[in-house]
Amino acid sequence: MGYKIPGAAMDRVSLIWRLRRRARRGALCMVLFCLCMALLYAICAENSVPVTDAIFGIRARTRAQPRTNHIIKVLRGGAKPAIIDPQTLPGVVPGDPHHPIPVLSALNHSADSPSHRKREPPGLFSRLLPRPLTRALETLFGGRRRGELVGNNNIEQFFSPNGRTVWNENMSSSMLGTRLRKAVLNYQAMNKYGVESSVSGQANRSGPELLCQFKTKVDAVSTLTSDLQPLASLTLSTLLPPNPLTSDLGPYRSCAVVSSAGSLRHSALGKEIDSHDAVLRFNAAPTAGYERDVGTKTTVRLLNSQVMDEQRFLSSSLYSSGVLVAWDPAPFSADLMQWYNRTDYPIFSQYQRYRRLHPLQPFYILHPRFQWQVWRRIQDNIGEPIQRNPPSSGLLGTVLMMSVCDVVHVYEFLPSRRKTELCHYYQRFYDAACTLGAYHPLLYEKNLVKRMNRGTDRDIYNHGRVTLPGFSQVNCTQAEQ
Repeated sequence: MGYKIPGAAMDRVSLIWRLRRRARRGALCMVLFCLCMALLYAICAENSVPVTDAIFGIRARTRAQPRTNHIIKVLRGGAKPAIIDPQTLPGVVPGDPHHPIPVLSALNHSADSPSHRKREPPGLFSRLLPRPLTRALETLFGGRRRGELVGNNNIEQFFSPNGRTVWNENMSSSMLGTRLRKAVLNYQAMNKYGVESSVSGQANRSGPELLCQFKTKVDAVSTLTSDLQPLASLTLSTLLPPNPLTSDLGPYRSCAVVSSAGSLRHSALGKEIDSHDAVLRFNAAPTAGYERDVGTKTTVRLLNSQVMDEQRFLSSSLYSSGVLVAWDPAPFSADLMQWYNRTDYPIFSQYQRYRRLHPLQPFYILHPRFQWQVWRRIQDNIGEPIQRNPPSSGLLGTVLMMSVCDVVHVYEFLPSRRKTELCHYYQRFYDAACTLGAYHPLLYEKNLVKRMNRGTDRDIYNHGRVTLPGFSQVNCTQAEQ
């Protein structure tokens, strides 16, 4: 007589079997969902930056901090370094300025010709899976695309052929690769802020001529004050400072403008930066943990309204020292009420909350006409249409400090020999757009700064340091002669 399994035991076995089957189905559905999202992200990132922003939000592109995961190791058949040392890249001889870092430290290019380029062996899964699917997985889990950054492999298009490879002041959007060129063209076609523009400027003005233009045609210290109409009738006016920015800032002899560029890592510029009378930093750039490279002193912090929209802005000690200066993209007309009723980010509500929490800390908002005066100077000195979006915080902060300082040193706005695709020294996000620009006309800003530079190419190459005179030291009578 055979052994008979009790009915209760059979029910338990059946239940376990059904649960396992459901778990397998659920896992399979989750994998398929993740693959579909990765493919969608890859398609959007390839074809249109605005589409990516619309689906995933701007933060997904500008503030994400992708990590190197084991999936990429499986796909590529090897490990990918999370932080890249530019001097260890193919085609670079450490310490030799005659062998430039290829294409802003991109792993997919070298200074060699395509026929002599050594390709990394593909992994097992990269052979089995279709290329679009592999690229989608790399995009989702790897943190950055491996697409072309330039039209061809000639690094001299980006950097001047003078032995020490520094920024080429004749850079053009035609030298960009497919992805960035599409992004620039998209932003040139968009006109969110009602910009009235025409390319009628002179592209070959000298550095002294440019300095005089910025001095005479840009009101860099224009900020919102409590008596400014038509804002004076609003509750906001009770929290705005009664006097302009110069009442708390300047004049200074020497100033440092410290970018947030990834090339500041391992720069050992901290002591040099702190030796200045005043130091300007940007957004959420920290000093704690990076003192050796970026210093500790913070006199001014320039914030865009996107950073102010974060909850930690109201409570973080990062913003509690120095003078705060905020700005938000505004209509080209600089109409204050139109801007007040339709800001890109809630700058005014966050400003009021912060002022109530920190009533003694100086906090200013830049007048919107400043950003568009700077934009006009860029467009008038570039021989092609630029993005119809405000300039970057980097250039706005530089012009601001030139108004209150005798001499301004700008660090890593123009890339040094440490140039890299790492966007910020305090994050792990790689994208060439952080150096070449997409939303901001960053490419053209760097061209003008290079032309206005009073320092040497050696300073740019070794230290990423640009030397600009303060407007008080610029003699426009001599420049005109």
